[in-house]
Amino acid sequence: MALTATVLLFLMLIFTFSAHKNPVVSLIAPKIANPGDVLVIYGQNFGTEQDDSFVEVGGLRLTATSCLEWTDERIRVKLPENVKDGLVFVVTRGGRSEAKIFTNKAAVPVKVVSDPASALPVIYSTDEKSQSVGKLVTINGRNFGTMRSNAEVLFSWQDSETAQNSEYIACGENDYEYWSEEKIKVRVPDGAVSGSIRVVTERGRSNNFPMTILSNAGKKTYSEKRTYVVDFTLEIKDVVFDSDDAVMVFRVPLPALSDSQRTVELTESSPEPTIKNMFGTMVHQFGAKDFAQGNVSAAHTFIISTHRVTTQINAQNVSAYSAICKQRNYAYLTEDSIVPCNDAQIKALAQKIGGKTKNPYQLAKLVYDYMTENFSVLDTIRSGDAPLGDLLKVHRGDSYDFAIMYCALLRNLGVAAMPVAGVLVDNSMQSQQHWWCEFYIEDLGWVPVDVALGSGLKYDGFNFSRSEEPKDFYFGNLDAQHIAFSRGMNKLRPTMANSKIVFLPRTFALQSIWEESSEKVQSYSSYWTTPKISGVY
Repeated sequence: MALTATVLLFLMLIFTFSAHKNPVVSLIAPKIANPGDVLVIYGQNFGTEQDDSFVEVGGLRLTATSCLEWTDERIRVKLPENVKDGLVFVVTRGGRSEAKIFTNKAAVPVKVVSDPASALPVIYSTDEKSQSVGKLVTINGRNFGTMRSNAEVLFSWQDSETAQNSEYIACGENDYEYWSEEKIKVRVPDGAVSGSIRVVTERGRSNNFPMTILSNAGKKTYSEKRTYVVDFTLEIKDVVFDSDDAVMVFRVPLPALSDSQRTVELTESSPEPTIKNMFGTMVHQFGAKDFAQGNVSAAHTFIISTHRVTTQINAQNVSAYSAICKQRNYAYLTEDSIVPCNDAQIKALAQKIGGKTKNPYQLAKLVYDYMTENFSVLDTIRSGDAPLGDLLKVHRGDSYDFAIMYCALLRNLGVAAMPVAGVLVDNSMQSQQHWWCEFYIEDLGWVPVDVALGSGLKYDGFNFSRSEEPKDFYFGNLDAQHIAFSRGMNKLRPTMANSKIVFLPRTFALQSIWEESSEKVQSYSSYWTTPKISGVY
């Protein structure tokens, strides 16, 4: 009986100890303030209610009426008129925290020398403890800068094969909603996982702040990283000028960054570009003097890292798009210069395939199954001016036809879809121009689809010793041997008034302008090589 009482007492002591953890103060803001100002204390184990806990500043125990907010991780108090310099403590049933130093600004006769570290960005809190891809996160802190400029917010990203090494993914330009010195509103980027967020400015990197990424719709995983050395050239010859001040501009596509194509580095460009990055393209400008010695060429080398992306979708949890989701993806729900959504035949076929189905994932699968079962894929690429409508007439087409038709059918059914252009690398490291797709699932992000490979395009790349057949694998998954140069149509603006513009159809990037010349350029010829693989590791 005595032994039982001893055990019970021991368990009660353990419970009491675990229930009242020692409070921890990680930060106070501001460190220097006047009486009457609000002092915010950040940390943990404060308790969800104040009860008999209290804050002590400079030896003065603040009254309960001074407390404006008390949560387990944050306390806000109004400083009394008689507050003094000194140490700040939080005292709870769990004990007394370690101290932070506070200075009464009104009592400081000289300028306070600031700590150089105080210029670093600091995250105090987020309004959301957890969030899903595409949704807003509000970050509170200081030293973010009044304008974003080159600053960015990073979210955790993870390679499933090196899970112990956490990496980060940057938010896209369109993800930022608001930026100020003390507050940022940004949308969770595609590919983000639970872990932490950080803010990086020109002054340095902030603390890591915990963030949970949730999605009932499913999840993405990334593996089988491959890094390629990619080369391609542009040759311009037989140029005839009417004047020495004639100008030619060439827009070289830059490889696209995405959740699965993580790294793009330009290692060599000869000659140096006029502009290294202008709306996703590198700009080369040439004049008459550049051709004084004959023809001109521009060579480019990139290092590009890609990952195999695999999705696991809970179809029953995929919901129809919200109004905000539709607004943000409007460009991928409507017709553009290469995706003919308004074509009557395409509209009729889309309705035939989709029927009454509303679920975006199920619609994407219905269209994929229809195309892989009813259309035959060509191993060669058709001429640039070949009409997309041929696919509906003869039920045969190349990977470009398959990608554009898939996007057109999905957009007609209210599913956001984008064509992706680039190159496909086989096991012999030979590359060929190729096109595939991505469709959008709210709260999860963009899901890859390669209808041409799913339909049997000859390709010595994917290891079919895995359980999946090509048709099964290439819906929702993609191997690491696809290198993207554009995601969606890149609508570029001319750099010159009254210029002559060249658009290159069925090429390794989808952009509205490839070449541009002033009126004083009479004629020329150009040749763009398909990107080649000169190394892999």
